[in-house]
Amino acid sequence: MMPEAESPALRPVRILLLESGTGPGGSVNFIRDFAIHLDHSRAHVIAGLYFVNPSKTLVELQSLGFPVVFFQGPRPTAKTSVGISALFDTSLKRLRKLRTIARILSRFFRVQLPLTWKVWRFIKREAVDVVVLNQDVHFHIPGVLAARLAGRPCICRKAGGIGEARLLKVFLNPSVDLFVSISLATETDQRNTPGTRKLVNIYEGLDLGRFASLPEKDAMRDLLGIPGRKKVVAAITRITAGKGLPEFIRMAATVYQRYPNVVFLIVGDEGPAGGSLTRELRDLVHSLDLDDCVTFTGWRDDIPGVMKCVDIFVHCPTTFIEGLARTCLEAMAVGIPAVVSDNGGMPDAVANGVTGFVVPPGDVGDMAESVLALLENESRCREFGESARLRVEQFFDAEQNTRKLQEQILEYARPLKVLELRGAKVRVS
Repeated sequence: MMPEAESPALRPVRILLLESGTGPGGSVNFIRDFAIHLDHSRAHVIAGLYFVNPSKTLVELQSLGFPVVFFQGPRPTAKTSVGISALFDTSLKRLRKLRTIARILSRFFRVQLPLTWKVWRFIKREAVDVVVLNQDVHFHIPGVLAARLAGRPCICRKAGGIGEARLLKVFLNPSVDLFVSISLATETDQRNTPGTRKLVNIYEGLDLGRFASLPEKDAMRDLLGIPGRKKVVAAITRITAGKGLPEFIRMAATVYQRYPNVVFLIVGDEGPAGGSLTRELRDLVHSLDLDDCVTFTGWRDDIPGVMKCVDIFVHCPTTFIEGLARTCLEAMAVGIPAVVSDNGGMPDAVANGVTGFVVPPGDVGDMAESVLALLENESRCREFGESARLRVEQFFDAEQNTRKLQEQILEYARPLKVLELRGAKVRVS
């Protein structure tokens, strides 16, 4: 029997949490909240991004003492970044498909394979115990391959990707030990994808402490230039096709005719390479004579503060399928009712007729009537907002949900044991 002083002690599990690099927003905000609420006596997290994609959240994460590593320079432009899933697109004509295959293979050898090598070396050098993929598996080919080559458990936090790249996932799914879905919609999608070995559902969570001390409502209104005592209806999202922003503007035109004491905010941008869709949306605003009541704020890093001056949150994506939509949870955390479309995991967040309304995707009329039902009834608006806050506390608290996710991760991790012998530390697996 080994003497008590020489008993092996387990060091904290080392988690490499890989982000595919979507830029500022909810995905990296999850990494920050997860790192903060993790039990640091049992686990240590390293945030890894395949490509350089800095954000205020990552700077905050580093300032708190959590390591952040970029494995490669800026992401290749959209022109060259063809996904491997295109190989399985049966609608492509033969010549076009040959060209697509050539571009995909070129990208794989130029980008994916070198990334796999770099991640594998990092896993070995830093004695990583478990690899966790943030977002769906088809965004993480290097992470899956590197974990497999290194012999480390691989866990995928499925936060989106509903209906995407199914044939590619058939090849990747068997290399993932556990999928963690963030909503019932992502859970259903993953269960219907072949090769899934094990799956649990743990909701997305918010660090509710960030909503405890926000700017005063009037101060934020002044900062954003919102006139008088007008009501505020806001869409807060990345400006991307399928997010329902043209429908939001058309809804605004209908609402404004019946309720002119309102302004509409579109908070977000297209990222550094964008611009054309924003111009189209501005043209639509002008054509509907809404220039005086619709404001484009651009990207903002103070979303909880912005939410403070909003009366109704609207997020009604059409073809872009949401895993859950973190901004909807942020609105609910501030006590704001929401109007959302029946899209992906949105109904998991919003209880229809209790914390807001769920409408059919693309139904501008139903969207407008739902917004008007809240604008014209302040007591209902307030009641829905209070119920929304209670729902967030019950189901979407980052502190509670991080601990649930942590326990799942620790079940799969195999940390090195540290054995102390006469002052020298010896690591054994």
